[in-house]
Amino acid sequence: MPTSIGIIGAGAIAKRHAKAAVDSNVAVRYIVDTDLARAEELAATCDASATDDLAQLLDDGEVAGVVVAVPNSLHRPLTLQAIQAGKDVLLEKPMGLTVAECDEINAAVAASERILQVGLVNRYSAVGHSAKQWIEEGKLGSLYHIKAQIYRRRGVPGLGGWFTTKSMSGGGAMIDIGVHAIDLAMHLAAFPQPKQVLGKVYNKFGCRMEDYVYEDMWAGPPRLDGVCDVDDSAHAMILLAPDISFELNVTWAGNFPTGALPESMMGFFGDQGGMTFKFEGEQLQVATESSGHNVDTTVKLRHRDQFAEQMADFAQAIETRIVRGATGEQAATVQRVIEAVYDSSKQNAAISFDSFDSFDSFDSFD
Repeated sequence: MPTSIGIIGAGAIAKRHAKAAVDSNVAVRYIVDTDLARAEELAATCDASATDDLAQLLDDGEVAGVVVAVPNSLHRPLTLQAIQAGKDVLLEKPMGLTVAECDEINAAVAASERILQVGLVNRYSAVGHSAKQWIEEGKLGSLYHIKAQIYRRRGVPGLGGWFTTKSMSGGGAMIDIGVHAIDLAMHLAAFPQPKQVLGKVYNKFGCRMEDYVYEDMWAGPPRLDGVCDVDDSAHAMILLAPDISFELNVTWAGNFPTGALPESMMGFFGDQGGMTFKFEGEQLQVATESSGHNVDTTVKLRHRDQFAEQMADFAQAIETRIVRGATGEQAATVQRVIEAVYDSSKQNAAISFDSFDSFDSFDSFD
């Protein structure tokens, strides 16, 4: 009998989870959304019941786990409700708006018999999965530098909606796509402890609102009566233990001439070899030495449905009580790096983690 779950939320990311459940033979029992018509539309795709009453899902003893796929500000309260109701949780990224929220969720998990998996899905991509194997097999030797970049020329999502409203999202490009880059970098490097962060974030494009020039918009159309008080680009140098430098650049918007910069790239550089790949790509570019020569190799990979792989892991975790995906502790560490970048930008100074204190929010942009 397949594992039975419920999905809280019926938006774009919830649709990805619903399809992943169908593809992974995981039964979706409920789709819950305050917009009942939207819940009904998604429920029809996965043979689920639609409801706008969360209690109906949480009170059903046949439901083993829930997927929390809602705006960021609802991650903490809905996850805590699900845990208190005795459900295991697959929580979409970011884990919370702040480190304090992440710590509260982790404390609730520790005090219960529930499991928590965080939806840092890029670990399951073809490149994420294979790069992990290469690094663990020692093919790069000892890592000394990591590079991650995601450049969107005009990619501010849902301008004026919850994505660009700090009180609902917790941040902009840094917390939306930077979270994936940080997690994948640290996951592939076996989660070294962060030591120091020097970063800067900017809000230069979305804040123009009606004068923001774009070609398409995820989670659009724009709501010009809304606000944009979050970052649309973030840049940081992060030092990881014992002696790894990590350069991070992520943007929702920027003035990058077409083709001048790779839209996305991850790079891992060791004393025996190096590796680069595109986010969600299907090949690795590997640099090594052989017989006195420098050698470049392209490794073509099989496609992996990262959301289906993640859902299968969650179903397995429900059965085995072992989380193979991103844990709450790892996601909280990622959040600490994100907050340190924001704090560093605000203070115009490097942040050391031996003295780093969580803060609840960063100042709005003018």
